[in-house]
Amino acid sequence: MADIKVSQSGIDETIALLSSTPRQVMRARASALRKMRKRIETRVKREAAKALRMPQKAISGRFFSDPVRTGDSVLKVWIGTDPVSPFRLGAVGVYGEPGRPFSGVMVGKRKYTGAFLASIYTGRQKVWIRLRSKFFSPELYPTKRRPGDRGLSDDPRLKHRFPVIRAAVPVDAVLEKVVERDLDAISQDFQKVFSQDLNYFTNVMGKQ
Repeated sequence: MADIKVSQSGIDETIALLSSTPRQVMRARASALRKMRKRIETRVKREAAKALRMPQKAISGRFFSDPVRTGDSVLKVWIGTDPVSPFRLGAVGVYGEPGRPFSGVMVGKRKYTGAFLASIYTGRQKVWIRLRSKFFSPELYPTKRRPGDRGLSDDPRLKHRFPVIRAAVPVDAVLEKVVERDLDAISQDFQKVFSQDLNYFTNVMGKQ
């Protein structure tokens, strides 16, 4: 969990400069917090995707927050950190090398040597590797084994390939690093947005 600290002195100076009422301050604060929700997602997705060498859409759908009401002074954002499926990174297919017509699976520019494509435990095809394969690596296959992962498949071609582990790309460490690194920038961004919104609620809406 990371807390973003905003300079209260800067906020107070803006309020005093505009001679804003408490009601105007509350409305501006809520408006700024709502805008920051999207800005935080955009910033984190952009920086994390760049570091992970993956499209931003691969880590979409994992940002959540509670609704912000007029009297609220806190914005809470939750970010899902489960590993990303290779299928979200680009085109998926098998590849071969000289002397080894079937060497593994390629997703975009990423190679999973020794892996194979199969629909196991679910109706969707995924990238798998045998746990006892010499190419198995916890970094490439961070998905935790579930109770059913040692089961058997109805596909006779796979009966000798168990237990198997799904391929995935871990993102938790990178997401945490990006958030921690950008705390100050996000704080400064909030102060800028708050000042703009407070000016609007004080000098535009306040005159209507």
